Amino acid sequence: MILGVIGGMGPLATCNFFEKIIRLTEADKDQEHIHVIIDNNTQIPDRTDYILGRGEDPRPELIRSALRLEYAGADYLAMPCNTAHYFVDDIKRHTRAKIVDMIEETALYLKESYPDNRDYLLLATKGTYKSQVYKKTFQKHHLNIIEPSDDDKDIIMDWIYKVKSSILDIGEEDFKRLIDKYVENRQIPVILGCTELSTLADIIGLSIEHVDPMLILAKACVRLHQNRKK
Repeated sequence: MILGVIGGMGPLATCNFFEKIIRLTEADKDQEHIHVIIDNNTQIPDRTDYILGRGEDPRPELIRSALRLEYAGADYLAMPCNTAHYFVDDIKRHTRAKIVDMIEETALYLKESYPDNRDYLLLATKGTYKSQVYKKTFQKHHLNIIEPSDDDKDIIMDWIYKVKSSILDIGEEDFKRLIDKYVENRQIPVILGCTELSTLADIIGLSIEHVDPMLILAKACVRLHQNRKK
């Protein structure tokens, strides 16, 4: 069973996702690891720019990547990019490979892991907020998304594009200051709803309790592989 990764959104996040797949796989030798094909397609236009009405449509390149991976033998596909999940249905119409939906997997994980919680603070791109990709999926599962203010969305976007540029000057205190405005003393889990934020959290060793959809996606892909082997 071959996993195809629609990557390049951004390259560092794609690399981080691949490493998670490797580390999560129980294997004693090379041959027991998952066969992974990565299309690190850095030519996929910016998803947020398009959703906000100011950029090129990313769907042709997303579909091209999916087909390239399918033709290479991929049985199932993963996209380590939250915002790109706005286009999942468009991609599904052009490929027979199964797409593992990161947003859906995150909702299922939260229902199981936080059965008493309904509210979640989402840190994400403006494109993810605008598209309501989390909000719509979470509503199906009777979960609620809390969005930061517009000013704080600007700060989060700055963090995201810094990671894309390999500028890693954001620390735990920056996260804490922003998160505390919305969580205070309440039990509201924080979702790192952008793979650049997931990657940044890994790099700085973020100790603030958080939910990492990219890790959840990696676990889902490994689980699919293990179930097929059984």
